Amino acid sequence: MALNRLGAFTVADIERCLRGPGLTLTVANFRCLVQSDTGLLAAPLHQLYRHYPASLTPSGFYDFRMTLKRKRAAPWQPKEVEFGWEGHSPFPALPLAQTHPLFEWGLNWCVATLSGTHAVIHSAVVERGGAALVLPGEPGAGKSTLCAALALTDWRLLSDELTIVSHATGHVQPMPRPISLKRKSIDIVRSGFADAELSAPIHDTHKGSIAYVRPADAAVDAWAQTARIGYVIFPRYAQGADFTVETVPRAQALAELMSHTFNVGLLGRDGFQTLVNALAGAECYAVEYPDLASITSWIDSTCRNPV
Repeated sequence: MALNRLGAFTVADIERCLRGPGLTLTVANFRCLVQSDTGLLAAPLHQLYRHYPASLTPSGFYDFRMTLKRKRAAPWQPKEVEFGWEGHSPFPALPLAQTHPLFEWGLNWCVATLSGTHAVIHSAVVERGGAALVLPGEPGAGKSTLCAALALTDWRLLSDELTIVSHATGHVQPMPRPISLKRKSIDIVRSGFADAELSAPIHDTHKGSIAYVRPADAAVDAWAQTARIGYVIFPRYAQGADFTVETVPRAQALAELMSHTFNVGLLGRDGFQTLVNALAGAECYAVEYPDLASITSWIDSTCRNPV
């Protein structure tokens, strides 16, 4: 089956395919079949995924078959969309306007839940000089904003949400996708990075207002170039705080990463050993920072030596 870039098709072409047999979208090494009747997915896919391989003629094996369909409801009830995987709906229905974020969250769920050959950590990850920089963090810590700032300079985006570590090699498998920004981060990135291409914000989600940054074409093309973890930084944004850095022992970093690993219960001892091996040469830090300029400057000077 011949694959084109998604941008080779029109939004109307993509919409017809989504409403019909489904759109084949290849994201890194995952083949996805996507169907949707909402009328709200074709345009954001065309904008944000236009450099990804795609086909309007489904065939062959798929890692994930996903649907985003209107939920049947009485005329007076709010219009909603449901995410479906293999005939199941793992999430509650959401307002119809949130079709695109639901696609992104659903794909995250598929990778995190269904992967059996990788440990999947909830963290952003970028790469430079052959070394991956992992950025775990609780909601509000600023990891996605920091990830965007690095990916829009001289770091390669591996993932905004999921650090996928191979059992076989201990390397990070890239899955570059649109970077999710929330609330004030949208304006920070839009005003601070002239080259950033952002989607229109979607408001009133459970995370507040959300917009997505389109990843660089070079990052999408380099999806097969894995990287050994060189650095783990636990960032914490605190307005008005002093800039502080603490070295984190690897054992403590490992414990923290285990708590952020989606499929740790499924993987058991193998997953634990995978993370032990992956962190063997990593430098680990906890950083509290008051603004992007301070932490990006520190990262630029500190994280320069590949493992």
